[in-house]
Amino acid sequence: MRLFKFVLIFYIASLIGGPMLLFGAERVIPDRPGMKSLKVRFNGETIKAFYTVIDARTPEEKAADEKSGWLAGDVVVFFQGHGQRPTDAYKFTSKLALKSKSGIVIVPVCDTPYGKDKNWRGDRGKDVILMEMVRYLLYDKDIHVDGYRPISDMPIHINGKDMRKEMPMEGIRAKILAVGWSHGGILARRFVHAYPDAALGLAQVCPAGYAKRGTVKLLLSFGRGSIHISTLSFKGHARDVFKASCGITRGVVGDFLRSIPSAAIHLQPSKLCRPFRDIKDCTLYCDDTNLPVPGIDNLVVIFGDRDSCMDVRKQAGISDPHEPPEAEVERFWSRFYPSAVSNGATLTFKVLPGMHLAPVIHSDIYASTVLEGLNQLGS
Repeated sequence: MRLFKFVLIFYIASLIGGPMLLFGAERVIPDRPGMKSLKVRFNGETIKAFYTVIDARTPEEKAADEKSGWLAGDVVVFFQGHGQRPTDAYKFTSKLALKSKSGIVIVPVCDTPYGKDKNWRGDRGKDVILMEMVRYLLYDKDIHVDGYRPISDMPIHINGKDMRKEMPMEGIRAKILAVGWSHGGILARRFVHAYPDAALGLAQVCPAGYAKRGTVKLLLSFGRGSIHISTLSFKGHARDVFKASCGITRGVVGDFLRSIPSAAIHLQPSKLCRPFRDIKDCTLYCDDTNLPVPGIDNLVVIFGDRDSCMDVRKQAGISDPHEPPEAEVERFWSRFYPSAVSNGATLTFKVLPGMHLAPVIHSDIYASTVLEGLNQLGS
């Protein structure tokens, strides 16, 4: 019977969606993710946003979620590295969807906000926009974010929908897990800090935010990391390296090109600095003085043992990446997450194989480690 079900799912998938990836005989996802765009109006400007939604749930899982009124697990919101597009790192995000309890991963990306009120530019504006994108996308699946509270009174419209007035809090309820890679590690922490009642789990992979350094030092570290990553092209990962480099190029260049008409329309030449503001936001030093996250249940931080861009030695103070001394790991937690530690969060600190592209190259172990640490690894 199980074999028959496997064959039936594969046959139906081949008819409606072409080649598919299968997880056991149950969950099914496309082998190539689709990326779609949205128009977001916030803080007196309209910017472009992009997203990918991976819903790996079976029909039986969807029916069970609807019946219970809760997702079987938490929605994973993945925050990309600097300049990356939603479809980049699909090897990693698809594993998160296939292996997670909920089966749902949302990857939201937007151009750098640079509206009228300076206080809501850059990553601070993303705190609002990315959550509203998540709510908008989940609404199509009859899911709403439990515990959501807006952090700004300013109106925000997505594809013309007023997110303050046209989004009823009804349907299947779900909490959120914030998972971030590189610059996305900062965005993930910001997200959990901004929405403490909705986002109860945080995972950072090869994350920024743990070193006090300016833009020039960051770019130099990124340059060194890129050179090291390029060597993977000769080790069977040329396609992954090419996609990652193309992704950041499309992201940064696209943001700049779209800033030109916006600067002209609003008579605001400073909008041309949007990409530079985004890079500057990547240098933010994050600890409990500016981004406390006392209410999270589970916290995961993972570094790559050969990541020269976000070096675990310099970022986390770990002298031996292969066998991190327990005292140094404890010092890391007390330095960067004292409130989470004192409130009893479950803590997972790992140094896994790989460079800055490790979540893609070693997607299985990174996805499993993230979900296990967040208590969201499915059976």
